Amino acid sequence: MIRLPMFRLLLAAMLVSGLAGCHREATATEGATGLKRAFPDDGGPDAVRIGVAAMQSNDLAAGVIALQAAKNAPGLTAEQLAAIEQASQAATADLTRKADAGDANAKAQLEAIERSRSQ
Repeated sequence: MIRLPMFRLLLAAMLVSGLAGCHREATATEGATGLKRAFPDDGGPDAVRIGVAAMQSNDLAAGVIALQAAKNAPGLTAEQLAAIEQASQAATADLTRKADAGDANAKAQLEAIERSRSQ
């Protein structure tokens, strides 16, 4: 028979391992799709439209930089701000994965993003 404290420990370990295996970061493509859902009618502010177009053409740095500017657009809803942030994080994560794998272009794009943030 399993004792209650041991059962709780086993259950907690199963829960943690299950959650760790289920997490997957969104891709830049998924981020762009999320932006399209958050701005269905007119595509939103110019910076969002530019960001989506850049991400779809695989210019992720330009997409992230445009989305940084989009956060300051007036009249955004909380859902729209969340979509902008999620898309920006997804594109940055894609670039980081590529840079970690040795992609020089991805490294250069990450540096461009950092330069834009420091200005």
